[in-house]
Amino acid sequence: MPEAPDAPLPPATDTSGSRLVFAGGCPRSGLTLLRRMLSPHSRIECGPDTGLAPSIAMQWQAFSQQLGELHARDFDLHAEDMRQAMASLLTGLFETPLTRFPDHVLIEKTALNVAVFEQLGRMLPEARFIHVVRDGRDVAHSLLDRDWADAAGTPFPHVTRPDAALKYWSDLVTLGLKAERALPGRVLRVPYEELVRRPKATLSAVCEFLDLDYERALIHFAGYPIELKGLERDSLPLINKPLTQRRIGLGQDLDGAVTPPTRQLLGMLGYGAPETPSERRKRLRSVIQR
Repeated sequence: MPEAPDAPLPPATDTSGSRLVFAGGCPRSGLTLLRRMLSPHSRIECGPDTGLAPSIAMQWQAFSQQLGELHARDFDLHAEDMRQAMASLLTGLFETPLTRFPDHVLIEKTALNVAVFEQLGRMLPEARFIHVVRDGRDVAHSLLDRDWADAAGTPFPHVTRPDAALKYWSDLVTLGLKAERALPGRVLRVPYEELVRRPKATLSAVCEFLDLDYERALIHFAGYPIELKGLERDSLPLINKPLTQRRIGLGQDLDGAVTPPTRQLLGMLGYGAPETPSERRKRLRSVIQR
């Protein structure tokens, strides 16, 4: 039976991403803590990891690179058609919360979003991004405490070897920094250390970035109920305790495994890295030769 002419139309999917924010960063950098702290806000919906955005963004990129010419030639689907189609697919998955809370900002928090910030930024031209960073040595220290393994039960290298853990951090942070340059004004970098040292100032900056007012409830997040899912449970029970700075600097014992490129990246992010003995000897030889 056809619909009456005046029947309301279903809401059109927003392919610009104007109310979507994608949070990402190397796993164990503080993303779950950020979600925990933002959840009490009356106009923020920040759910657990879904893994949807990286999958769809990479699929769109693959389509564009491998099938773009075929789509245009044989199916009359041009680049903008494919962008809108994939954007509709992604935003459509969030249609329920976006429709239910029309004045809210929806934050999709999946760590590996950081690997596709740039692609998501092109797919959704009004979406925004939060890049959570943490001292790579502390991240590696935390990764090495994980028991993450592939489908065959083989532990991943980045949870078993310090060098692999540090490279994993370096590779993902490098992608995040590249996106910051490619998407000026659309990516907010949030250091884990600032979250725990200066929570009110840091959360105020996040709210300003989201065009929202800061709310006092954020600083009292510990009393707000939240359900952790999947790998988020790795953050229990710390995530439900008061903020602590005791986890800053736990990875200093891994400093000897830091390669020169990683040390440069640490310095670029403001994480003072002590010299290794070989670097100190090299510097002293340079001074003597002058």
